[in-house]
Amino acid sequence: MWTDNWIGLPYAERGRGPEAFDCLGLWLALQRLRFGREIPDPACDMVGAVRLGVVDRYRTDFISVERAQEGDALLFTMRGRPLHLGYALSDQDMLHTLDDIDHCSRIERWRGPFWGGRLEGVSSNCWMIRP
Repeated sequence: MWTDNWIGLPYAERGRGPEAFDCLGLWLALQRLRFGREIPDPACDMVGAVRLGVVDRYRTDFISVERAQEGDALLFTMRGRPLHLGYALSDQDMLHTLDDIDHCSRIERWRGPFWGGRLEGVSSNCWMIRP
């Protein structure tokens, strides 16, 4: 499966690859690889994206949905704020990276008990460039 090469990559704050990524960097890289989308990089980590208002500009695109499809952005709350982004592989699984015990990218169930309770929303179009 194509995801095999993306599992186990180290986490790095503001990491944009190819050796290490943060959650935003991984999502941007996968959008480029899987869909050919060149999305502007806000050049910050998720905490900086919240502080600079980047998250707020796109937050209304994230909604509760019945299903997600590959490439959708999954926004999660961490420490009470929308601070984590996952790449939907399906309506159950995501590929993401996190600065935690494992410090590497992995596939997890985003509808599971841990992530499901933190889901802020799903977006199919947050990649669209706005004026």
